[in-house]
Amino acid sequence: MAAAGGRAAECAAMAGAGLSVALLAAALMFAGAVLAGERRSSLVGGPVDIPDNDEGLRRALQFAMAEYNKASNDMYSSRVVRIISAQRQIVAGMKYIMKVEIGRTTCPKPATNLQSCAFHDAPQMAKHTVCNFVVYTVPWLNEIKLLDSSCQ
Repeated sequence: MAAAGGRAAECAAMAGAGLSVALLAAALMFAGAVLAGERRSSLVGGPVDIPDNDEGLRRALQFAMAEYNKASNDMYSSRVVRIISAQRQIVAGMKYIMKVEIGRTTCPKPATNLQSCAFHDAPQMAKHTVCNFVVYTVPWLNEIKLLDSSCQ
């Protein structure tokens, strides 16, 4: 009888160990799924958010604004009020995807240093617009292009 009791205890211990192994396996699978999800969001070639002070973003935005001002028939230059969102995508170069708010300045075109130009205060002259720009750059070839520009 003692042998039967020992076997029952042994079976219970094995069942408990089996449950522990199953729980451990489930936890590892869950952790793997979470990590895979994190890796998926930063795949090479996918757009990633970048800070407003990114040097490449600053150059791309300066180029986009110069192109915007050239194409605009407004007699005043516009400049960036704020960056709403900015992303960088590694392609055969760099693609910068930007959403910015721009405003009309007091500087007539062509303005050389837009950062020193104040925004119009008068409501009839002040004009703020939200624009989406996509700039493609290949720095090692000194190539830069405005791929898309749309403002509302």
